Amino acid sequence: MSIKTIKMNRHILLLLLLINFCFANENNPLYVSSKSLPNYNQQNFSEYVNENKQWLKDNRVFLSKNQNLELSLNTPFERKPINQNVSKGILLVHGLGDSPGYFEDLTQELVSHGFLVRTVLLTGHGSKPADLINVEFEEWENLVSHHIKLLEKEVDELWLGGFSTGANLVTSYALENEKDISGLLLFSPGFASNQDTLLPLSGIGTYFKTWLFQNDNSQNILRYESLSMNASNLYYKSLQRVQEELENKSFSKPVFVTISEDDSVIKAEEIVSIFSNNFKNPNSQLLWFGKKNSSNDNRITSLSSYLPEEHIGNFSHLSVLFKKNHFFYGRNGSYKMFKNGQDKIYNEKEDELWYSAWGLKEEGKYFARLTWNPYFDKTIKLMSDVINSK
Repeated sequence: MSIKTIKMNRHILLLLLLINFCFANENNPLYVSSKSLPNYNQQNFSEYVNENKQWLKDNRVFLSKNQNLELSLNTPFERKPINQNVSKGILLVHGLGDSPGYFEDLTQELVSHGFLVRTVLLTGHGSKPADLINVEFEEWENLVSHHIKLLEKEVDELWLGGFSTGANLVTSYALENEKDISGLLLFSPGFASNQDTLLPLSGIGTYFKTWLFQNDNSQNILRYESLSMNASNLYYKSLQRVQEELENKSFSKPVFVTISEDDSVIKAEEIVSIFSNNFKNPNSQLLWFGKKNSSNDNRITSLSSYLPEEHIGNFSHLSVLFKKNHFFYGRNGSYKMFKNGQDKIYNEKEDELWYSAWGLKEEGKYFARLTWNPYFDKTIKLMSDVINSK
């Protein structure tokens, strides 16, 4: 049997596994698509916010009694300094399954640095996981492009920022339109995936199966905890797009990047390589959470991700954006991600709990997901150095 045949058979087997991975509970409103999706091409940002907020009121499956809180976390927003003429702005784009609320802590810091900050809601988000089933990747690209151009009209200095998939989207745009963009802030950018084998199958998988995994009882008001095959394919398309751009383009303006060595979603070392090769501005900085990075790039700062005194084993994909005192994801926040690749769900004393990226296992310890950044202030300081270098 040829190597080509073996690879083909392996892909067929993996596809069959995907197809049979789970079956949707059609009675759960989380898995019933809305009759329409919100517009994004309004001529001003306030209309965009108001229309999306109304759409969310009409279509969101609320997970708690506090509907106003859920709306505020999932609605796109604008913040700006008080009593100050604003000359610089930044558009922030969230990740797959996430919400504008992921940027609340970061936004406070950016506003204090004189930025007009806007966030967008990627089509299919904020309401229910089923609304990502029929979204086309081009809708996301068009949405991001439209709101960059709206913000561009109002400021002299335009920055872009993104988390994970959102970082892919803004980087792709910046590489094609460098003259219009002053700099980039990229948090856990999804430039290289840990799912090299399965991810490319998600496109064809959409013809056979709707869901990769589901959480019927999700209480996470900040993000989806069910993933459709099409949602996976949307991330894959963002990955393909940014990799195509990075293959033959570089970005000469300042860039700030954060990466966890133990990120379960992305290939950290590959992103370090991309940083060194494609983002060569001397004022750019990469913040690495983990053991000291072996790269000889002196623009890389390493911070240990093993903090035993805080019961932290390593850093996760999402932890960078949140303060330790965040009301929902913080150390004493109201939400814990107990499902973290362990063999059973934790039900012991919370003060004995440890925190990490997905999948860390050690004898005698239970690791929930780390959902806050113990180095948040240091992260902001390094980010500020990049911003002020412009």
